Amino acid sequence: MKKSYLDFLAEFGIGGAHPGGFSLTKEIFSSIDLPEGAKVLEVGCGTGQSAEYLATVFHCTVTAIDSHPTMLEKAAERLSPLNVEVKYGEAEQLEFPDGTFDFILAESVIAFTSPLQQTIAEMARVLKKEGTLLVIEMTAEKPLSGEQEQEVKDLYGVTEVLTEDEWITSFQRAGFRSCRLLDNMVFEEALTELRLSENISEELYDIWDAHEAFMSRPDTPLSYRVFYCRK
Repeated sequence: MKKSYLDFLAEFGIGGAHPGGFSLTKEIFSSIDLPEGAKVLEVGCGTGQSAEYLATVFHCTVTAIDSHPTMLEKAAERLSPLNVEVKYGEAEQLEFPDGTFDFILAESVIAFTSPLQQTIAEMARVLKKEGTLLVIEMTAEKPLSGEQEQEVKDLYGVTEVLTEDEWITSFQRAGFRSCRLLDNMVFEEALTELRLSENISEELYDIWDAHEAFMSRPDTPLSYRVFYCRK
């Protein structure tokens, strides 16, 4: 079976794999109000780096979900000493009652789901009234040409590539009453952690090389945004 970009992230166990990396995550949470004891859902928790940070620094009640078995294994190993629930979950169909969480974190997750609008609607559903959704997402700087869009889809396995305005419209359509950008949040993606699997295939190294080459191009059509949405 052909390997995907998500397989690459999982097998290398890259912590802070989202745009801006873990440094961006820590900077974001230094500037927002996250009450101690808040019920937090991290969708697409990866290796559990951010979930660990929220549980230990902010003393939140964290539930961390992912749909990739290798990611889940690595997250469960990391988070086992903490009071963090780690479980399989698909973002498009969250298995939680309405209004369960105070806060949802999704770091470079929604773009990899399909249909994307259903994922956002599910996040809105499981948030409490006045709850917060914090999202870091790949964003097209302007509408892509057909060739550019296909290149992004082939490399990352996404089905849609949204502009900033299209992201905001999607959040509003799902029922979020406000959605703003967190400005001055531009960090270079820094590789801070690897939790390597055994016997990593050459195909995954090729995916890494392709990602690095694409993002280092002066004409790359992608950047990212940090969206702060209130229900």
